[in-house]
Amino acid sequence: MSRFKISYYTLTVLGTVALFAVFIAFREDAALIGALSAAGAVAAAVFAAVAAFGSVRAAAESSASARRAREAVARNAQPRLRPSVGVEGDRLLGTVSCGSARGAVDVTIVWVPANAGPITEQRAAFEAGTGFTVDLGLPASASPRDEIEMVWLEYWDEGRVGRWHDTWRIATEAANQSTLVLSESRLTD
Repeated sequence: MSRFKISYYTLTVLGTVALFAVFIAFREDAALIGALSAAGAVAAAVFAAVAAFGSVRAAAESSASARRAREAVARNAQPRLRPSVGVEGDRLLGTVSCGSARGAVDVTIVWVPANAGPITEQRAAFEAGTGFTVDLGLPASASPRDEIEMVWLEYWDEGRVGRWHDTWRIATEAANQSTLVLSESRLTD
């Protein structure tokens, strides 16, 4: 506790004690008794306000602490979904794999090509260690950097502790023109 708070509380207690001492010493003077009684009511109101402020502050700190704990649990339960781009035959394909020890549920994946409409895939459950592939409608000779704007994922972990929104984009380095990198991952619920 800071020295300011200790001295504030000390002065408040000493003032209250002095108030009661005056009250006892001059108990025959009705006007003084009324004034001291009013001062005592004001002091009680100040104590109540300080206590209420402390309670509100403690509740806010407790809420923030609970939110941080929930986020930590959710981050620990987060599945590791990873999109990638590959060529098979004469087509450019998009694959999403769940490579963690945890699966995902209510998965929505949106591939966003630069020059075409989005390609959306949904899965009710996505088991750990599995993956699936979609045809991106692009020839094998297409440059992923030029043709794919982003991949957007929305999913829950198996225990529904947290819902995630991930955004993946093609790497900007020349050597990695078909590698997707995570640009944003948000816990939304």
